[in-house]
Amino acid sequence: MTIKNIKIDEDIYKKLLERKREHETISDVIARVLNLQIKPQNLHKFFGLWKSLPKEYFEIMELDRKELRENTNKRLIMS
Repeated sequence: MTIKNIKIDEDIYKKLLERKREHETISDVIARVLNLQIKPQNLHKFFGLWKSLPKEYFEIMELDRKELRENTNKRLIMS
C-alpha cells in the first residue's frame, strides 16, 4: 500500500470523522463514500464478534426472526 499525504480543510476532515465507522480508517471512509471497490475483507476477523453480547440480545433477535418468518409466510399464503 502506498501512503500519500493530502491536504484537506478541517471542516471536511470533521465531516469524514462523522461518517467514520468503528474500526474504519479515513481512507476506508473515502473509499466507501466514493463507492470504490476495496479488497475483500477476511471473514475470520468477524468470528466470535457477538460472543460478548448479553443473552437478551439473542433472544430479541430470535423473536424478530420468528416474527419476520411468520409475516413472510402470511404474505405467501395470501398471494
